[in-house]
Amino acid sequence: MEVLASVVGSLIAEPCRALFTFLLDKLRNPLHFSSNLVALDQELEDLIERRDRLREHLAMSARAGLQTPSQVRDWLGQVSILENHVQSLKDDLVLRARNSACSVCLCCSNLSDQVARRLGEARKLSSAAGEFPQGEGGAAPDPSMVRTEYIPAPTIDDQPISSRNMAKVMDLLSRQDVKRIGIWGMGGVGKTTLVKNINNKLTKTSPKSPSFSIVIWITVSNKTQETELELKKVQKLIADRLRLTLTEESMETRASKLHARLMMMKTFLLILDDVWDLIDLDLVGIPSPELHKGGKIILTTRFSNICLQMTEVTLKLRR
Repeated sequence: MEVLASVVGSLIAEPCRALFTFLLDKLRNPLHFSSNLVALDQELEDLIERRDRLREHLAMSARAGLQTPSQVRDWLGQVSILENHVQSLKDDLVLRARNSACSVCLCCSNLSDQVARRLGEARKLSSAAGEFPQGEGGAAPDPSMVRTEYIPAPTIDDQPISSRNMAKVMDLLSRQDVKRIGIWGMGGVGKTTLVKNINNKLTKTSPKSPSFSIVIWITVSNKTQETELELKKVQKLIADRLRLTLTEESMETRASKLHARLMMMKTFLLILDDVWDLIDLDLVGIPSPELHKGGKIILTTRFSNICLQMTEVTLKLRR
């Protein structure tokens, strides 16, 4: 008799357990209706904000002659579709609220399932955006482009003072609050050798060293005053490193293209060696530190006033 009761009990328990699981699944979304709706609003707001930033970013990409990756186009379309779906959902909620006797009717309706489903879609889109190249979904640099080009230079490993100076500059490059570094001193003191060694050190990946999407080396070496011709020369040298074609356009158009391409880089380091006169970096097309948080500049010069006017931190080299 006890065996029979046990068998019957198990037969009854299994359907009851299955029914309980079924009911729990059905109740889960209504129970979390309000919190899901709030979470959906926040997720969608974040997605729309990111979409708008991305559209601006892609507009700059287009001016720089780059195409939008297909995965980014698809993502933009999916965000717009989700935005429309959520708006329809909200309209439906308002309509039902007017016609419902109590708020419980809203939660028990299939709208709770729709909210949960749209929330899942929003979170999936947020996750997908994190996989875009350069973090903002813009066109990535040419994958064949070398991140840092090696420049032949005598080593300074056996020179204590130069090694300490290099360590100082590497530390400055690692600091988030330092964007522009000036190195100055009389001719022959070792400014160029120092920055060449810094450049070459950045060719090696190390957890202790700062990392840049690209390092751009430009030798300025002109003792003439700043002219449009000289600025165009600097623009061309930077564009060549970025594999960007600049035609005989106006200074402003060339600067806009350079600015757009550099803004697509998550991080960059521009090394301007042997600067003899002040350079208006805005005219060249170099993004300001306020616009590009990942852009940094090192310049070398013989003149302290150039460092003081163009950089934030200066380092004087002595014999």
